[in-house]
Amino acid sequence: MREQNSGAVGRRAGAALAAVRPARLRDGPWAVRWVVAVRASVAAALAWQLCAGVGGTPRPAPAVVAALLVVHPTVFRSCTAGLQYAAGCTLGALIALPAAVLVGPTWLSMSAVLLLSLLAAGHERLGAHGLHVPITAVFVLLLGPSHAREIGPHLLQIGVGIAVAVLFNALLPPPLRLRAAEAALDRLRAELAGALDGVADAVRKGRHPDEALDPDWRDRLADLVAQARSALGEAHESLRWNVRAPNRHTVWHLDRRVLESLERVAHDAEAVVAALDDLAARRPPRTEPAPYAADGAAGADAWDQEFRAGCARLLTCLALCVRGCRGGSPHPVLPATRRVWRELAERCGDRHDRLDARLAECRLLMLLDRSLQHVAGGRHRTAQTARNRTATTELTAVAGEDAHARAVAQHR
Repeated sequence: MREQNSGAVGRRAGAALAAVRPARLRDGPWAVRWVVAVRASVAAALAWQLCAGVGGTPRPAPAVVAALLVVHPTVFRSCTAGLQYAAGCTLGALIALPAAVLVGPTWLSMSAVLLLSLLAAGHERLGAHGLHVPITAVFVLLLGPSHAREIGPHLLQIGVGIAVAVLFNALLPPPLRLRAAEAALDRLRAELAGALDGVADAVRKGRHPDEALDPDWRDRLADLVAQARSALGEAHESLRWNVRAPNRHTVWHLDRRVLESLERVAHDAEAVVAALDDLAARRPPRTEPAPYAADGAAGADAWDQEFRAGCARLLTCLALCVRGCRGGSPHPVLPATRRVWRELAERCGDRHDRLDARLAECRLLMLLDRSLQHVAGGRHRTAQTARNRTATTELTAVAGEDAHARAVAQHR
């Protein structure tokens, strides 16, 4: 029986690995390199055969080089590179052609051609292919007046290589880079939600958040945000001019606003940890209540426990909203979370305590309210937002009135 169970477990594990490996092979960096290498090789061979068979050119090296440089992982980048490469080569030939025909290769003509071509190569529209402006200019100038007629066939071969590469990449478009972006966003959501859960557990137990989290959680979040931004940019670029691209409504979860919301919540998580440190510094250390303790001290300790429990509940619900932040409707727990926030804010506004502690509590609640607005995607009702802002304004106004009363008393 054990052997049968172990065999069944092994078969399920093998099936899971078999399902995971093709996805990794399709979406991994080596898969992209292989696809680009194969496409560039085939496009270069087609350009060579076309120039050699139709044009009668024995060694069409410019066509091969152009085809190799124009093939890219996406259709949009391939077309952009083809236009930039053609513009750079044409501009370099036009700059050097008068000097090549009239003067020839001399130190004076070389200096003038290099100066003009380098200035033209710095134009932003040429991108990385601006370097081909001075390279083509030097090649044309070295041909001299006697070989000026070879410039036309050379540019024609470059045009053939670019056209073959662009058409090859457009007719057989490369795969979409959607899975990599989805995986990057999932990793960011999981890491951010885990950090918020860790902060909530630390607040609930009265510990410092850094004790419940890894020391490098901030750096890891920053790295995941950068990876998600890069993967999302590649995904949107792979959709442009790609006939395999589905309807835009089917990739709504790859909206850049999702990444922006998660990035803002990540920044707010760091601010929440700093606000908790500030609040712990403003409050006296917790001690066991003595039998003869005053009612104010017992009430302060009870409020501290209630406030920590409410903040931990808000952080836990915020983690749930982060896991469901995919660009569609907000998480179903968001309305209940806003009610919890509003009740805690009203209790905080009705309380009479030290001004610095109340201001620290207000700052922490406003950070949590801002994070909830981020995960809502700006689609929550205006009336609800007005109520939340009213509660926050009341907290700040009460704290300001208390400060003003103390200042007047000191002045008297």
